[in-house]
Amino acid sequence: MISTKERIMLAALSLFARDGYKAVSVSAIAGELGFTKAALYKHFKSKRAIFDSIVGRMAQLDAEHAQEHGVPAGTAEEMAEAYRSTPVDNMVDFAKAQFRFWTEDDFASKFRRMLTLEQFRDPEMAGLYLQHLVSGPLGYTADLIEGLGVPNAGVEAARFYAPMFLLYSAYDAAEDKAAVLAQADAHLENARRELKERCRMENVIIRNETEADHRTVENLVRESFWNVYRPGCLEHFVLHRLRDDPAFVPELNFVMEKDGEIIGQNMFMHAVIRADDGREIPIMTMGPICITPELKRKGYGKRLLDYSLEKAKELGCGALCFEGNIRFYGKSGFTYASEFGIRYQGLPEDADASFFLCRELVPGYLDGVTGVYAPPEGYFCWEKEPEAFEAFDAQFPKKVKLKLPGQLV
Repeated sequence: MISTKERIMLAALSLFARDGYKAVSVSAIAGELGFTKAALYKHFKSKRAIFDSIVGRMAQLDAEHAQEHGVPAGTAEEMAEAYRSTPVDNMVDFAKAQFRFWTEDDFASKFRRMLTLEQFRDPEMAGLYLQHLVSGPLGYTADLIEGLGVPNAGVEAARFYAPMFLLYSAYDAAEDKAAVLAQADAHLENARRELKERCRMENVIIRNETEADHRTVENLVRESFWNVYRPGCLEHFVLHRLRDDPAFVPELNFVMEKDGEIIGQNMFMHAVIRADDGREIPIMTMGPICITPELKRKGYGKRLLDYSLEKAKELGCGALCFEGNIRFYGKSGFTYASEFGIRYQGLPEDADASFFLCRELVPGYLDGVTGVYAPPEGYFCWEKEPEAFEAFDAQFPKKVKLKLPGQLV
């Protein structure tokens, strides 16, 4: 049986959630309970005292739920070690429970609605709204993710929490509330998988390729590109030849290691844009770039790419032109080269140029530049040296060449 104080708090919260805190009087709360104002004042001195008790109860419930799910109940400053040792599973299970709590629990859902109403009317209420529903949980999530050792914790926290915040409103308006709960669960399960993968990615290192790595890297490239763009593969031979090309940039020749095994690579070449005004604009291009097939689409490629681009910028590269898929490379800032007025040499004006991408590493580097890009000649070594290519490929394990849908040739 609940106490009289508890009944008063619940009745007040119901009215606050319906009409807003400012609009509800002590008389209205007392009337809702069949009390006189004098009887209510025996338990609370004012409407504000009732409100403060509601806020305190909310904080208490949040802390209890955190303890139940094995996540820190205090701040990162107060509980630094707890933040560093919280497993991904605890974090996600807690988020699932909190979503249900804030939507299905009568007290929590009314508290949420009250703050949603009042945030536009009172600065203090706006602050509580942020603390409980926006910046508070977002910052808490960022601290947990940072404790996991995942880079860009603030960005990752937004990816984790923003859909939950959106789904609160979707839940309130939905006829099929179970479907919204299922949607929230699906999002959080996906977040669980991605965070665990990002934690595993902290065991990787990116370093410069050494001569001892050459054959391992060439085999990696061969495995990654085999039957992708054509029957068989030529990228491993291109890489082999490019290492000795005058345009090769040895400082930007990278391998990615995971648990001591090479799982990815990228390399860069000097190139130019022949501008329409007669200038030659120095840029770079890159590739082949690849990740071992079993680890593709798990975030390793983007991490290697972003690292490589940052190092290219540090080395003074102003822009890159590259042939690739905008769906992947667009996530790292590439766009269609046509947006910069850059054309691919020999490509007819009406041809599809969506494969031809560009990115400025120095903002404004290509301002006022239009012209033509041609890949460095070294990329066509397989055409110029067909016998050398065949002899080189024969040094690797025999594989079956297949003509598959989607290949370029």
